Amino acid sequence: MPAPASLIMPDAHLTPLARLALHTVTGVPMHLLDDVRVKPARANWLRVPWYRYHRGGAMTVGRTIWFTRKWFDAEGYGDGSLQATWNWLQHLAHEVGHLPQAERFGYGLLGKARYVLAFTQQYGGRAATLKRDVHDGALLEIEADKGRWALIQLIGDKPLAHSLVRAIHEGDAVAMNERCRSLMNRADDLRKSYDSRIA
Repeated sequence: MPAPASLIMPDAHLTPLARLALHTVTGVPMHLLDDVRVKPARANWLRVPWYRYHRGGAMTVGRTIWFTRKWFDAEGYGDGSLQATWNWLQHLAHEVGHLPQAERFGYGLLGKARYVLAFTQQYGGRAATLKRDVHDGALLEIEADKGRWALIQLIGDKPLAHSLVRAIHEGDAVAMNERCRSLMNRADDLRKSYDSRIA
């Protein structure tokens, strides 16, 4: 089963509705969302990322987000359900937060290598000092998580009933445009709040 058609197009680009939703909640520039591709890890020669199946996960390198098999399996998050759309939207809101970082490091081979090395150093430094949250506590991960955090605050504790989640799942462009317009200012305020909390 593929990724939700409401979020990912057959050519691996984000759909226009996904780009609008992610731009609204994360603040990631639209040109980065236009260029990114979402692909299964099996499509790269290293098969990265190497998260265990039950955990799932993804990794952003350059202009590509590589998702593990769980995200595409019908037994995982590829069943086409509203819950799967919400799971994908949350994880994409985090992963697209890495796109401005990737742009800063550069898209060439050297830039990508420096980017991966920066993560390796942050994870390794946390592991060497016996920090509990080796992955999520890395500074680049904290920076990238701003949009996901804002999304969760905006949507609340009943995501499957929220009009934004339902609109994107159903491919309802009119409802999506209305919801994104109404949430834009609050999303901006939430991202500023996140920045002040981690400063």
